[in-house]
Amino acid sequence: MQSFNYPSWNRITIDRSSNRSLNEQLFEQLRRWICDGVIASGMRLPPTRTLAEELSLSRNTVVYAYDRLATEGYVASRIGAGTYVEARLPEDHNPRHRPGEAPVPIANRRPALSKRAQALMAMCLPPERIETLDLSAGVPALSEFPYDEFAQIASRRWREHASAHTGYDYSRGAMLLGSHIAAYLAETKAMACRPEQIIVMGNTVQAAALVSHVLLDRGDVVLVEDPCHILEIGTFEALDLQTVPVPLDREGFDIILAGEAARNARMAVVSPLEQWPFGCTMTPERRQRLLEWSANTSGWIFEDDSNGEIRWSGEAQPTLHARDPHHVMYTGSFNRMLAPGLRLAYLVVPPDLVEGFAQAQRVFSFYAPLADQALVADFMDQGRLASHLRRMRIVYRERAACLTQCLRDGLGHDFDIPDVHAGLHLTIHARNAFDDVAVSLALLRRGLDCPPLSRYARGSVRPAGLILGFGNTSVRRIPRCVDILIRTIRECS
Repeated sequence: MQSFNYPSWNRITIDRSSNRSLNEQLFEQLRRWICDGVIASGMRLPPTRTLAEELSLSRNTVVYAYDRLATEGYVASRIGAGTYVEARLPEDHNPRHRPGEAPVPIANRRPALSKRAQALMAMCLPPERIETLDLSAGVPALSEFPYDEFAQIASRRWREHASAHTGYDYSRGAMLLGSHIAAYLAETKAMACRPEQIIVMGNTVQAAALVSHVLLDRGDVVLVEDPCHILEIGTFEALDLQTVPVPLDREGFDIILAGEAARNARMAVVSPLEQWPFGCTMTPERRQRLLEWSANTSGWIFEDDSNGEIRWSGEAQPTLHARDPHHVMYTGSFNRMLAPGLRLAYLVVPPDLVEGFAQAQRVFSFYAPLADQALVADFMDQGRLASHLRRMRIVYRERAACLTQCLRDGLGHDFDIPDVHAGLHLTIHARNAFDDVAVSLALLRRGLDCPPLSRYARGSVRPAGLILGFGNTSVRRIPRCVDILIRTIRECS
């Protein structure tokens, strides 16, 4: 057996001021030497006590480094003989370029997007929201996220070593969170549903895609709000569905305005409360007409209630699902209640369609991480979600009131400034000609994320305005932001 070249230990450097532990530093240097061939296969490492004395380290530090090298497959310990470098290293299993293998000629490569992908690329999608900028619409108060509570729950959960949270059986995790969601919906929205009717996934766009796969066929007509949730519309059109925009006003979606398209439509997509991005709420009369349309035509209703969790004033209306659970697919989200980074939403489906939706969810893998589901389930079980929402309603009410007043004081003559009772955004509508795209770009350069309303329109009429968020901007900062907004609008006029 070869013995290690002892003087090479002088080349090991240990930084005692580093944030990295001493054993981690030693492990990394030894691993690098082994991979680079400085310590050849079959060579023996010195005894832990000898190396510890040479480097002025504790013996346990060296033992930890050796143990990790052994655990990861770089060395092997032989009882009574010492520790030796393995003949085959973990990196030897990685594919490598072989000498003499020529790359495929470029002329033989024919990269081309599918027609569906080309259609997606042609869509004029608005940019993602930027939570680091002020007035970013739809972003919750991230500084108010219950980080400490989630850390406590996560610590306890991971110490349980529960395989149910790390395996493939997503159904168990979904039922755990689903039971809490069902109880929450029954208490707060008078919705009667069982845990198995609740499908947990990443966001409401996935919910729209899943509903389309299960209930609709290629070429089916889908009625959509205009202005609309662009990503949802993109999902429908990518699945070869025909979307028909229905213009909105302050009273929300009106099935009458769909005209002849309503007769053949298979589904209507609506956000009854503080619709994104227009900012309207459906009146009871229009809700009733939509439910009657569904009953008379057997058309489906996709109800996106993302803003329904955050309501602080105004008369609460029952959800469409509560009035007709057999024709309404209801979706809600924790991404606005808590934080968008959670990527947790849910879909409530009729009892007789549960098997079909469960099968489609499995095929398309529209799942959310089991560990995250368990965290939120525990958070709800301990009553912390209800407490968090009560506290945040006060925060959002104050921020919405501050933004509304500042806007009316400075822009009330030129824009329609609505009252806001729920959600995380406020949309101002221009009363005169207004280039909302140019103003939005100018605001972005000044640190404000206020998308133009016209970018979300699909029909011939494109209302001009700006979508402003108050969720993630403090009351202290809102007046300064509105000053920037007013100054920018005047400069662009």
